[in-house]
Amino acid sequence: MSDSHPRTRLAAAGLVWAFATFSGGAAPARADDALAPFAAESVIEIATRDEDGAARDTPVWIVALDGAAFVRTNDSRWLANIRRGSPVAIRAAGAERAVRASEVADAALKARVEEAFLAKYGRMQRVMSALRWREPTVLRLEPAAP
Repeated sequence: MSDSHPRTRLAAAGLVWAFATFSGGAAPARADDALAPFAAESVIEIATRDEDGAARDTPVWIVALDGAAFVRTNDSRWLANIRRGSPVAIRAAGAERAVRASEVADAALKARVEEAFLAKYGRMQRVMSALRWREPTVLRLEPAAP
């Protein structure tokens, strides 16, 4: 996918983005079957609820790595919502899936995700990296229990 792909959008509020990767530089990594259609997209929406109950839908970039999907953000409202316990869903191409979002603490995994981000988004990622004031929070997305 080229850097100028029309679906590669940025969320201006919060400089939000997510990632995509290649496993070992070969075939694309795969997300769990339930998340694979979302991980194949350039941009998805992450849906949370604000403290007052209002819906918050935010476009983000996404990556598949080791059978999971990952997104990242700096200090965003939707991250605060997740930390507060808001339900989380992802949307793309008319589909929606409830997910669990957990923060990634492992430095080695974060580095792999950063490499994946570079691989998928190229120049756009470099621009975003230059604009960020600190390391982003990386979140692992997994299907929520029914």
